[in-house]
Amino acid sequence: MRNNFMRYCLLVVTASVLAACGGPEVKKAKFYNKGKALYEKADYVKARLEFKNAAQIDPKYADAYRMLGMIDLKESNLRGAFGLFSKAVELNPADLDAQYQMGKLLLGAAQSDKALEKAELILKKDGTHADGQLLKGAVYISRKEFVTAVPYLEGLIAKGITKPDAYMLLASAHLQKNDTATAEVTLGKGAAANPKSVEILMALADLKVRGGKIDDAAVVIKQVMAIEPNEPRHGITLAQLYWSAGQEQKAKDTVKGLITAAPQDQNIRLQAAGFYLSHNKPEDAERELKDGIAAIAKNFKLRFALSELYANLNKGDLAIETLKEAIAKGKDLEKPDLIQIKTTLAKIYLIRRDLETSATFADDVIKESPKNSDAHFTKGSIYLLKGDGSKAVAEFRTVVNENPKFAMAQIRLADAHQLNKEPTLALDVLRTAVKAEPESRELLRGLARVLMIQKLYTQAEETLNKILAKNPADLEIKSDLGDLFVRAGDLKRAEAQYAELKRKAPQLPIGYVKFSELYIKQGQTDKALNELEQAYKRNPESWRVCNDLAYLLSEKSQSAASLDRALTLAQKAQTLSPEELTVSDTLGWVYYKKGDFKRALEVITKIQAAVPGSPVLNYHLGMAQYKAGKLPEAKESLKKSLASNEQFAGRNEAEKIIKTL
Repeated sequence: MRNNFMRYCLLVVTASVLAACGGPEVKKAKFYNKGKALYEKADYVKARLEFKNAAQIDPKYADAYRMLGMIDLKESNLRGAFGLFSKAVELNPADLDAQYQMGKLLLGAAQSDKALEKAELILKKDGTHADGQLLKGAVYISRKEFVTAVPYLEGLIAKGITKPDAYMLLASAHLQKNDTATAEVTLGKGAAANPKSVEILMALADLKVRGGKIDDAAVVIKQVMAIEPNEPRHGITLAQLYWSAGQEQKAKDTVKGLITAAPQDQNIRLQAAGFYLSHNKPEDAERELKDGIAAIAKNFKLRFALSELYANLNKGDLAIETLKEAIAKGKDLEKPDLIQIKTTLAKIYLIRRDLETSATFADDVIKESPKNSDAHFTKGSIYLLKGDGSKAVAEFRTVVNENPKFAMAQIRLADAHQLNKEPTLALDVLRTAVKAEPESRELLRGLARVLMIQKLYTQAEETLNKILAKNPADLEIKSDLGDLFVRAGDLKRAEAQYAELKRKAPQLPIGYVKFSELYIKQGQTDKALNELEQAYKRNPESWRVCNDLAYLLSEKSQSAASLDRALTLAQKAQTLSPEELTVSDTLGWVYYKKGDFKRALEVITKIQAAVPGSPVLNYHLGMAQYKAGKLPEAKESLKKSLASNEQFAGRNEAEKIIKTL
């Protein structure tokens, strides 16, 4: 009886101990350790969940916040990383690793004084802390205090701090002093001390390339390939090196070797295609992708890349065909892949202005993934084109609620409010977005455009100048400023702005195109035509230049030869950009000017159906119908063209013709 009682007590004690082992401390450690293992494998999504679980059990667990900061760092979310490291040191000021990471971020943000404070704080706690000492050296270099930095870093290396960063920093100091030879020697020593450091070896290869030592650089890159044999980007780097040295066959052989070594690896095929595209060899890129599709059964990534290639080459039909083949043949397609295909098809059909088909694919995506931002963005764009502001607002609002940093969605939401005759809401949307992302060029540019539309010209100018203050060479913004002055009626300032575009970039067509628009507005057609001819000389492959020149020739033309040239240019523009509605409109209008009303109607009817509310398209359609003898249809189209207050070339003629119908 006594023995049974003792056994019972022992069981109770054991159970209590085991229960204690499964308590909060053990659980948080388990989550943390699992997170560390996933972090080491670069599985940051799952690692983040584990660290969050650990922090949820113990909200004062500094280590978990530090590791969450490391994940944000890996994902380039620097602001988020800094906040998490700050939380870690708030909970545990002795967390020197978190202090160090904060110091690096401060240095990257050009706050060298605060970075030095972090370095001093670390070294006060631990005078031998290697990273703390290296951070101090990095501060010296950022301040260009090379007289201090070089002996300091040499001293650290002499003391046995032989981390890659020590040599990289020292080499950087020598480079900034234009001492390339010593920098190369330093990196060589660093490679000897850290024979498996890819970072040092690649920096060394780069220096050898700069010195024209192509063969030596190739040897170093081959060392890197041996260290990381499963990383194809190093082989691509070697191929890039050979290509830039004029050894194209060696480059192609290197790429071929990568594929031969791993014929079933989709990523290598993708990188090979990217390599050829970077050298303007789309036919080689297409071949690599097609060969990969033929060789690899599960080839979704390759089919998707091939469709993107076709889309970028303005081969929309082939892009669609490739994606539909992926759906038809991809029995093993996973749900995210299928969603990606349908999302892309929705975008392609939107570009082609096939709004109904685009909406069908977008709706399919939303059924499968109700919060899919891309699909809702496409639906919002469809409603904008249809002139339905209320529905467009609802779609774009869904997008920005889910993804507030989606700048273009914020801009389109403002456009939708503007269409919906809600100018105050349009401005509120963009001002709020800019407040959250004050450095966003895209948002600032969008805000300036809405301010301009609302005739708040001074504010629009101030907004554009904020962008120029950060990048005075931004030609697009200079062009926007000229457009703003035109809209405000200040043609002298507009002319000065466009003249600066010519002065800053005389070989680009943009300044000449803008001057042509300005002269058209002033009724100086000959001058406008001359500017477009200059633009065409500088870039005969620009669809916009071809299109604008064709249109102006057709408007001014007094001869059959001139109209023939206009037709050739319009057809070229359509070949260069077949999805662009403006191009199709110009082509139809040139046919009209040549008296080919049947063809004019075929072209313009099709695009007017895609954008039924366009005054210009309705005017062109109405005139083609009028000349073709379709008088009731012409009357209806011309009425539509005059329904808005928008001014366009031909408005007076439309008013005159409609009185006769």
